[in-house]
Amino acid sequence: MEQGVNSHPAVLESAAIAVKSELAEDEVMICIALKQGQTLTAQDLILHCQDQMAAFMVPRFVRFMTQLPKTPTERVQKYRLRDEGVTDDTFDREGDIS
Repeated sequence: MEQGVNSHPAVLESAAIAVKSELAEDEVMICIALKQGQTLTAQDLILHCQDQMAAFMVPRFVRFMTQLPKTPTERVQKYRLRDEGVTDDTFDREGDIS
């Protein structure tokens, strides 16, 4: 999934994580850092994902971040992203979009 998201020209890097769902199975959230000077909407990213990957892989949640949390060896700290979960600035493609 991350490879498909990272293929978008505006994306610097991404991290896919599982977040709790109101239903039985977890949902997929993608956290994204954009390249400097680039812009991208969650809707445009979802359209890109739908073109690049199978439907079940398209993330439900999209969160744009200035940078992803990293270890001293530059590995993304996905546990921190999972601990934060869905935040107020997270786009939910199945939610009420206003």
